[in-house]
Amino acid sequence: MQRPRSVRLIAAGFALALATVLGVFAYTSSASVASFTIYSDRGPTTCDRTGTPAPAVFQNGRFYLNLSRYWNEPVEVDISFPDGRLFTVPASRLLDGTIDQVINNPVASRAPANIAGELSAVLNVPGSWPYGCYFFTGRGLLSGKVSGAAMVVVPGGGPGPNPGPAFASVTRVGSNASTGVQGSRVDINGGGFRGGEQISIWVTAPDGTVLNFPPGPAIFADNAGDFRAAFTFDGLNPVGTYQFTVLGTTSGYRIITPFTLTSPPVVQTGWAQLRVAYPPDQADPQRSAFEVQGALFYPGERVDIWLTLPDGAVRGLPSQFADTVGDFYAVLYLDERLPTGFYQATARGSQSGHLVITSFTLQPTIPQDTVFNPDPGPEIIDSSSGVTGSPPAVFDPFNQGTIGDRLP
Repeated sequence: MQRPRSVRLIAAGFALALATVLGVFAYTSSASVASFTIYSDRGPTTCDRTGTPAPAVFQNGRFYLNLSRYWNEPVEVDISFPDGRLFTVPASRLLDGTIDQVINNPVASRAPANIAGELSAVLNVPGSWPYGCYFFTGRGLLSGKVSGAAMVVVPGGGPGPNPGPAFASVTRVGSNASTGVQGSRVDINGGGFRGGEQISIWVTAPDGTVLNFPPGPAIFADNAGDFRAAFTFDGLNPVGTYQFTVLGTTSGYRIITPFTLTSPPVVQTGWAQLRVAYPPDQADPQRSAFEVQGALFYPGERVDIWLTLPDGAVRGLPSQFADTVGDFYAVLYLDERLPTGFYQATARGSQSGHLVITSFTLQPTIPQDTVFNPDPGPEIIDSSSGVTGSPPAVFDPFNQGTIGDRLP
């Protein structure tokens, strides 16, 4: 099903619209007397998106929202994350810190203002929220009033290292290196803990998101206080330096050790071509469709395609099939749950081995609100081989039988 494409803004118009939205968070004017205030038990810090002070909160800390001067009406509250992703309040509580493709249901993010037009709530900052500046927007569904406020999630709030006699290291399997590419499996080794005590491990991503250690049997030190565990990074993990926290649950010994993840080198090969055919300037807001076209692949071959997000994480897409002359197109839809910034689309022919890359930019949507979309993103909403991908019947024009039967 083809979705309507967002109206593209020229650069000056987009900048003006974005400045207007950000201005909502700086003041309330006679154009909208609604008010949005955030309170926390920490002093303010600078929001890097506005350059103005905003309340600061630790992960797992609490803050207080107060919306006032609305009508006695439902008020929808949405959250803009530091990387440009947009979530409803209920959806923001369900993020896993990695894929984060929970369903935005704006209806579930509506709460009634009282007879005086006021609404308040206490919210908790989960570990799946990264560090940085957040925007909260409140919209009165009857009055049309809009107000907003900013808040900054800052590092800290938890105990620091307290190793005692214990030690730990995180290294790539088969080496002593504390670096590796996406797909690397790492060894986590430690010692000096109490004999037989349970070991807890969690991972802090480069942006501050806390990742739960993979489920499995509980980890215990042996009688000498030593332990070993393993963790695998894949393409869903962004690049950057991760911090592994190792805690002896009885001794209280706490060690934090880093591991740096990089992306594997990708070299374009072959004569195939890939381009963003639409929009013409290769840049559009969230909730837009980007048409990617491939050419000069082998006739009829399967073409695997994937996106590299601004943070280096990789998301696979359904494979496509080239037509009788080696061409294909796929329309990619990127909604507000995906981060804004620079994207790369990569296509690789399964038989030719040709690998080509093109790029585009995802901009913030204006206005910054959420829509209901039950499908995970990014998604293919139209393509030359169907949304799910189906191979064409490609015959060799010079001989009998399909070309694929004789391709190496």
